Amino acid sequence: MKKIITTTLAAGMAAALASTVSAEEKTAVVVEEEAGMSVSVTMDFASAYVFRGVTFNDGFVIQPGIEAGGFGLPEEYGAVSVGAWANYDVDDYDGNLASSEASEIDWYASYSLPTLIDGLDLFVGYCDYTYPNAEGTSDKEANVGLGFDIAGIALGATAYYGIGGAVSGSAYYEFSAGYDLEITEEFAASLGARMAYADPDSGDDGFSDYDIGLGLSYVLSDVWSVGASVTYIGQMDDDVLPDEDLNGTGDFGYDTEVVGMLSLAASF
Repeated sequence: MKKIITTTLAAGMAAALASTVSAEEKTAVVVEEEAGMSVSVTMDFASAYVFRGVTFNDGFVIQPGIEAGGFGLPEEYGAVSVGAWANYDVDDYDGNLASSEASEIDWYASYSLPTLIDGLDLFVGYCDYTYPNAEGTSDKEANVGLGFDIAGIALGATAYYGIGGAVSGSAYYEFSAGYDLEITEEFAASLGARMAYADPDSGDDGFSDYDIGLGLSYVLSDVWSVGASVTYIGQMDDDVLPDEDLNGTGDFGYDTEVVGMLSLAASF
């Protein structure tokens, strides 16, 4: 399921912070062109792949992504974006994965509603998680969320609901806070935190995981930027987010506490 994500902290920093991936959290600054169209491309190099507290690979991974937005839609009608993101496993997670293969490709779309209140953002989205090594298998998920800026602190809340595949009927709720600090025109730092409540279709529900991340970004030009981040991932309830037990049940679980990432991004 999606990127190490959990969340991306700094606008324009090209570094994702673990949890997400989500396809809904991007790492690049999208610069709009005169025609109202924008495209961003990212390439992340991470020490592990963690999604919503679950370790899918505790070794090196490469995670490319591309997103297009704008499409000439007037601002008063909101904003549309579509994109794709992938995970490529370089390491094999102690023999439990096929190394040097793409294990996941996600396709997503989102719509941001027109601004009704200054500082308040509302959006809806959809993501289709596909797995090349399990032909015909995919998970489908819808989401709705909001973001609000208070005194430079970005607050967010997003609800995800599974509508197909193994996640069907499951819900996941994220709550986040982030702060960006512009050190120079080119160099910026960011600090962010996220916690989540999981309500699976079967099993225990409750607060499952949280993360705290620090990111740095540097703008190389109007097109290119680089970034680095480190994220600590915590387990809130081992009944809701079980420990990793690949040799027992075969299920993935909580296994990696710290993820580092280097990123390269381009926006057009």
